[in-house]
Amino acid sequence: MANPFLARASFTEATATPAEGRMTLAGAITKTGALMALCSASAIGIWLTSTSPGPSTSTAIMVAAIVGFALAIATTFAPKWSPITAPLYAIVEGVLLGGLTLMYNAVPRYAGLPLTALALTVLAGGAMLALYVTRVVRVTQRFRAIMLGAMLAIMAYYLISMVLGFFGVQVPFLHDSSWGSIAVSLVIVGVASLSFLLDFDMIEQAVNRGSPRYLEWYGAFGVLVTFIWLYLEMLRLLMKLSGRRS
Repeated sequence: MANPFLARASFTEATATPAEGRMTLAGAITKTGALMALCSASAIGIWLTSTSPGPSTSTAIMVAAIVGFALAIATTFAPKWSPITAPLYAIVEGVLLGGLTLMYNAVPRYAGLPLTALALTVLAGGAMLALYVTRVVRVTQRFRAIMLGAMLAIMAYYLISMVLGFFGVQVPFLHDSSWGSIAVSLVIVGVASLSFLLDFDMIEQAVNRGSPRYLEWYGAFGVLVTFIWLYLEMLRLLMKLSGRRS
């Protein structure tokens, strides 16, 4: 999965040519729905074809993670490819999420948590959309700067954790079920939820400045990346809370 910050970094200010056509809000909404449907269908396919998690599931997750990262990077730095790479990314991420969900759901104490995380993610996305449309929350330059700082801090936190993990060093408040770890997860879930506002603002600004039509796919890609990020963080939070009850 790509970091949502990267998903926005290459949303250029290109102006559409007559041959390309201009981006529309309806088009971006349709493309977002299409990517969500592809991701969901792919995830459901894993569930229907796998009775229980096994070595093949782990392999599928690993391959999907690598391919998904490559597609996300390609989409980020070459937005013109997004009409092809964004749908492929959605399918691959569906395999990844379906496999992870299957594995977590097979653990008795985590059974049902993936569906709960999905429901909460949908509710959070819907709430952010309502706040944005009604202008209860406005995306100002200051808001963008704060969110950028928060997302970069989270990215650095995870990168440091990965590097130290190679040397057997565990970063505090990441994998345990302490109240400090739960607080960190709550902050990350909050930032991930608010990131939807940046996605919506990115799409609206692109439409207003007459961006090329292919950026409809790129805008949809950004929303999907945020949705997947929030789902995984929501699942991580619920698993930590479940660990407190064990």
